[in-house]
Amino acid sequence: MPLEIAQILSRSSAAKHGIKAGETILTINGNPIRDFLDLQFYSSQPELLIKLEDKGGNQREVQVTREMNRALGIEPVAYECRRCQNRCVFCFIDQMPPGLRDSLYVKDDDYVYSFVFGNYISLTNLSENDLRRIVTQRISPLYISVHTTDSSLRRKMMGYRRDFNILQALKTLVKHRIEMNIQIVCVPGYNDGEELSRSLRDLTELGEQVTSIGIVPVGLTAYRDALPKLRAFDQALALDCLQRIDAIRRELDVPNIYAADEFYVLADLPIPKASYYNDFPQIENGIGMLRLLKSKFNGKKARFLKELRKHPADYVMLTGKSAFGEISRIAEYLNSKLESQKIRVLQIENRFCGSQISVAGLLSFSDLKDQLVLETNEIPILSSAMFNYENKTLDGASPIDMKELWQRDLLIVDQFFEDWDWQ
Repeated sequence: MPLEIAQILSRSSAAKHGIKAGETILTINGNPIRDFLDLQFYSSQPELLIKLEDKGGNQREVQVTREMNRALGIEPVAYECRRCQNRCVFCFIDQMPPGLRDSLYVKDDDYVYSFVFGNYISLTNLSENDLRRIVTQRISPLYISVHTTDSSLRRKMMGYRRDFNILQALKTLVKHRIEMNIQIVCVPGYNDGEELSRSLRDLTELGEQVTSIGIVPVGLTAYRDALPKLRAFDQALALDCLQRIDAIRRELDVPNIYAADEFYVLADLPIPKASYYNDFPQIENGIGMLRLLKSKFNGKKARFLKELRKHPADYVMLTGKSAFGEISRIAEYLNSKLESQKIRVLQIENRFCGSQISVAGLLSFSDLKDQLVLETNEIPILSSAMFNYENKTLDGASPIDMKELWQRDLLIVDQFFEDWDWQ
């Protein structure tokens, strides 16, 4: 589909050449323009021949010479992402609580989103034209949900109908030097145990184009009544998974396979050192978050203590089950340095999604309301992970809602302790 223009920025090259909002870009230098990524890719040349069509079907061509320090200035209409057609037995969106904002139920499976935002894709909906575009435009790296390299097992887990050889698809991307960050959602009884070990061996054989492999445990909410029955990880299963990952890392000398923090918490093992995670390539997947939190706090603890002393109050740090141990150690250190203030830690049980969900990013305002009883002169400290880009919790509450309920200020700390903000 050609790309419709939503807005032309004033004093831009497009405005200077009379390009108008509402027109559609058909081609740039003869290349069809389908979306914002095509626009960015093909408009990077110094000389542009832009073919346009207005709403009446009239076409014209505009010759644009790009100028130094002047933006092209074309803002396209909002991009409609490609939706997922798979029916994964472990899909988290399928087990979300009802009644939340619509955006939380969108299942994207879009290679453009994968490249731009780091969203994981299945590859099952790629056409030959999609693959040709990925290679031509060097759409790399991609973030790919593999789960298993066994094609029949993958089809069973992901619920797609057509035959699809995931290893062959990955080898095609490797052949064209497309870099990949790979995710395995590990489901007990499906792709754990020896199946996990075999998949990891297959993936490491693909070579350096596989820049990272992250293994995360399946997340199970309380809303699975109409879905396949799955088993959650326990301590023994988590330990077995970690042992297999470590064995593959040692056996094949591959340092780019990473286990999720939850495995270490479940197995009651210490989080690895920062060197284990290299440059934290799977941090958006929650892998290495506790180590990064600890490292960043150590670099900011003096400044954070100064911040707390500026506001003479006691504090309560709110967290989920996964981070409770690390947050408790942070609070213990702070208490050892504070003279007249005290800090306690409250672990919030996730009743909104279900007790198996342990990360702070999926805590709800309803659970905070039900479980937090503030003491006199006590200020809540919350992780920024509890809020989305609109500053809303999973169930739609804002810091303002919390302030109105508790009638006191909030201290919201970046999830990696980079900074903090009073609300």
